[in-house]
Amino acid sequence: MVRAHSASLAAAGLAIVTACGSVEVTLNDTEGREFSAKCKNDRCELEQSSGLGAPAGKPALALTREGWLVGICNVAEGGQVAGPDDCRALQCKTDAECPPHHGKQTGDCMNGWCVDPSKELLAADAVMLCLAGTGLGHDGPDQIDKYSMALNCGSPCKIPSPCRQP
Repeated sequence: MVRAHSASLAAAGLAIVTACGSVEVTLNDTEGREFSAKCKNDRCELEQSSGLGAPAGKPALALTREGWLVGICNVAEGGQVAGPDDCRALQCKTDAECPPHHGKQTGDCMNGWCVDPSKELLAADAVMLCLAGTGLGHDGPDQIDKYSMALNCGSPCKIPSPCRQP
């Protein structure tokens, strides 16, 4: 009974705190993919539950918290995040729809994005915002220009106007 109730809460995008102190949360990215995350001590085990399949050679998932945005990246098995073009930003409506961090039970949701408010916008964030909704990768006709614009966002980073905004 408790497991079924927890599953329905997780499906609703709410964070569930389990007896062992881990948090289960459903995450959603800009490509319409849904993930189930089991997080403990700022580390999350991720499993994709719906949406586009992984690109060839990158079936594993990893969280990125390089800049202000929190994203999910496709990586090679046992590999590290190679670059922000393999990552997509996590979208949210409430803090409970973001992976926990900094010892909290939830993450932070600001303007519809899962964020780390202690960090600044970086080029990696610009890449995720510019590639939002364009599919996975960065080699498509629409993606190439947006990817180039994002990499040149300056310092401090200003998100190009054709891209989704923070």
